[in-house]
Amino acid sequence: MYFKLFILSSLFFLFVSCDGFQAVDGMIVDSETHKPITNVQMREIKEVDALGFSDEQGYFEFHEIKGFTFGDKEMTIVFLKENYLSDTITFINNESKLIKLERITEKK
Repeated sequence: MYFKLFILSSLFFLFVSCDGFQAVDGMIVDSETHKPITNVQMREIKEVDALGFSDEQGYFEFHEIKGFTFGDKEMTIVFLKENYLSDTITFINNESKLIKLERITEKK
């Protein structure tokens, strides 16, 4: 009897303490020069508020708790920078990517 109660209690606390932790990171570079792009704004596709900006080396990372254990493991992020075409990338949890943004060129 006590053994069953112990097992059920353990399972309950396991599921209650679990969360939908998401972590993604990467680097953002110019598609032609391959140089890092600083201050690229990033936001989730369905959100208005920015998640953050890339640093001086073009690096970014996000750590976020969303949902529950069985929540969505994908995160779709929009990358925005003046004079560059925006890009939308979907990340799977714990994924790292190299993002190449294309510079907007003026037509002559």
